[in-house]
Amino acid sequence: MKGNVTTAERYHFFVALMLSGGFMGAYSYYLKGGVFANAETANLLILSMRIVQSDWHGALSVLVPIVTFFLGTVLSEALSGKLGHRWPPVLLSSVTGLLAILAILPEGTPNRIYHIAISLASSLEYDTFRQARGVPLSTLFCTAHIRGAGSSLYKSLHSKDREALVRTLYHFGMIATFIIGAMLCAFTSRALGTHTIALACLPLIYALVELARTRKEAAPN
Repeated sequence: MKGNVTTAERYHFFVALMLSGGFMGAYSYYLKGGVFANAETANLLILSMRIVQSDWHGALSVLVPIVTFFLGTVLSEALSGKLGHRWPPVLLSSVTGLLAILAILPEGTPNRIYHIAISLASSLEYDTFRQARGVPLSTLFCTAHIRGAGSSLYKSLHSKDREALVRTLYHFGMIATFIIGAMLCAFTSRALGTHTIALACLPLIYALVELARTRKEAAPN
């Protein structure tokens, strides 16, 4: 993490972010037009297929979150440089507030609004939180975790490396958390509809509390 890396190095902090990430990904795809607002590789594939099909409106619908994610990364780099250790809590507060706003939008709000908001939130989060205790972790995607789990598992079996085994469990835990977040979105949307995005705020609020607590512990007496 940028700034003070010791404040968000705890694994359960990343679990909270991953739970929210899985929830947001399922939300944008399941409820908002089949767009992966926080998975731009998938969106690039969809974009290419829609261009071939001359589906220009559909192509635009996935191009918007791709561009937003790119701009969000630029914004994250700029703000983290200016705010330093203050950036992570500002980021989490902003993302939580943004999702809360989405939750109260009326039915019929254009999907593009949700795509932009979720892509922006995802890019800011992804660019800021990158590893826990030296283990590279993504809070939005699982491909890196699948690769990391396989690589670490081989090392733990081949070299009897206990640390590699721990990394394997870290990666599998993140994958499981992502799946749980997506499933929770699917289940709760049956009752709450588009307003279910409010539940994605809960893990972020927990992460904010943890961030404040660990900083308080690290502060000199």
